[in-house]
Amino acid sequence: MSIESFFKDTCTFQLNTPAQNATSGQWEDSWANVALLTNLKCRIEPIGGGLMATPTKIYEDATHTLFLRKYATTITTKDHRVVISGNTYTILLVQDLSDDKNVHHLELVLSRVT
Repeated sequence: MSIESFFKDTCTFQLNTPAQNATSGQWEDSWANVALLTNLKCRIEPIGGGLMATPTKIYEDATHTLFLRKYATTITTKDHRVVISGNTYTILLVQDLSDDKNVHHLELVLSRVT
């Protein structure tokens, strides 16, 4: 299998810039696409059972793993979310699978929102 055929899906990352509602005064999420992280080749796979464990934490609400080539722009769990095929996912964990000699890929643990 070639790397191109492995990354069979397309994803877009969004950044949250909260804005204050002029009427209520409450802060509301405001999501916008990140210019350098739009229409990226990726692969999304469901996690069986909704449970994902790392050496330091168990993610009980994990629903999917996203495989993505490594890009120069930083992806964080706090401020970003990802949209794939019309579905929105929060990012629970970003794992960089690169080493000193090779740039491999990122694996993100996701929780489906819609």
